[in-house]
Amino acid sequence: MNGKFPSLQFTGERYVPEVGGNIQLEHLHRYLLAARVVKGKAVLDIACGEGYGSAMLALGAARVTGVDISPDAIAHAQAKYRAGNLEFRQGACEAVPLPDASVDVVVSFETIEHHDQHEAMMREIKRVLKPDGVLVISSPDKLEYSDRPQYRNPHHVRELYRHEFSGLLDAFFRKHAIYGQRVMYGSAIFIDDGLTEAGCFERAGGSLEYVRGMPRPVYLMAVASDAELPILAGGMLEQPIAQAEPVAVRDAHIAAMQGSLSWKLTWPLRFIAMLFRR
Repeated sequence: MNGKFPSLQFTGERYVPEVGGNIQLEHLHRYLLAARVVKGKAVLDIACGEGYGSAMLALGAARVTGVDISPDAIAHAQAKYRAGNLEFRQGACEAVPLPDASVDVVVSFETIEHHDQHEAMMREIKRVLKPDGVLVISSPDKLEYSDRPQYRNPHHVRELYRHEFSGLLDAFFRKHAIYGQRVMYGSAIFIDDGLTEAGCFERAGGSLEYVRGMPRPVYLMAVASDAELPILAGGMLEQPIAQAEPVAVRDAHIAAMQGSLSWKLTWPLRFIAMLFRR
């Protein structure tokens, strides 16, 4: 990094490191796991945004090229993150400015839901990947991200259900594995194949029930390749409970209630004191 730079505005479409809370854990955790896959490799980071993730990958990769459609994001990244094995170029996910079979790993986090050119993006990824190359990609699960809480992100153009995400990968790669991610006072990523003996205890009514795998992952993270798949190191990126978003919201609400209650309890005394001062 080179000096201090003002942050790009967080619009909800491109994450910036200055934004804290759950979204920070989710984004950083993905890049931390991808960093284990890209060691010594040539890497393409599609939709790199302001460049923080590409810079993280460059700490261990042979070379990293960050590509983003926004000229402002690319200019910011070029000025803020500088290393001999790191470069940033303007381009789209369906028109990557790299030659055929030129990278070992393609990384693309929380990108595919922002456009509807999914097949074109996958064809372009296959074009720039070497024959034994690896794709590491993430996308929100529409079932858990939008359908259950009845929430719509205005920046999302085409979200995918899990079976659609899996089907898209299956159409372009011989092999793929899907991991689930959700916030649990930290970010958790675990393989979500329904077979691995890993699970969680979830409250159901008045009891706790064991659920195989990760219950209701909000995000799906996948590795895909025509060769052997690397295994992502699943686990937790911890966050102090006091910094967890639900706790912070409740703390602010409690502080506001305490302030209001304090005023209601003390205003008679204040009124009497004013009378004595007259």
